[in-house]
Amino acid sequence: MPRFYVPDIAYKVGEEVVLPPEAIHHAMRVLRMREDDEAELFDGNGKSAKGTIHFAKDFASVKILETAFTQENSLKIVLLQSLVSNEKMDWIVEKACELGVTELIVFPADRSEVKLIGDKLLKRIERWNKIVVSACKQCKRSALLKVSWLPSLQDFNPEGIQKNFIMIPQATLSEKAEEKIESVSFAIGPEGGLSQREIQLLMEKGFEPKQLGQFVFRTETAGIVAASYAHTLWDWN
Repeated sequence: MPRFYVPDIAYKVGEEVVLPPEAIHHAMRVLRMREDDEAELFDGNGKSAKGTIHFAKDFASVKILETAFTQENSLKIVLLQSLVSNEKMDWIVEKACELGVTELIVFPADRSEVKLIGDKLLKRIERWNKIVVSACKQCKRSALLKVSWLPSLQDFNPEGIQKNFIMIPQATLSEKAEEKIESVSFAIGPEGGLSQREIQLLMEKGFEPKQLGQFVFRTETAGIVAASYAHTLWDWN
């Protein structure tokens, strides 16, 4: 069933929701949907609605037949991801969303090869948010992954997060799930790894060095492995 992102609207059974222009184009020109085809809407905050689509000359709408609210995972996962190349960042954003990461915070690391400032930065953030919406459509997630920019690693505040880890190959190998936690963060370095200065800074903020598995992961793989690890270890009832 096709999904469309329609935020800032209270979904109510029996009402018709007008689709935004990009959704109309996708429904008509790409999906070739027909009158009364089934469609699903989501608002990015966990609420979704199913209904039938209807077309007019200049717009399309979905008549809502049922609504639902999907509770996000009880475990809050934060990825503190160093800035990497455009293609790799796009992949990280997409997979983090698919894996239920709560928040992705991107920061310029000492060894980041990419620099983003001004309009270039704003355009990249806009692109990342579009990727989030697209990923939510595909993976049936109804709450958007929050993507934010952190100008300096020094500015990160881990307050309220129960466990914080730095992903580095030289660290200890595993963690036992002795108790359930509600929040965890993972700091991921760029291709050249986090600098000693950054590692020291994070450790002063309460981060613990951590290695997952016996191999060294690429930067675009490390966060995905970390998110999967967190779900396996702590996201249980």
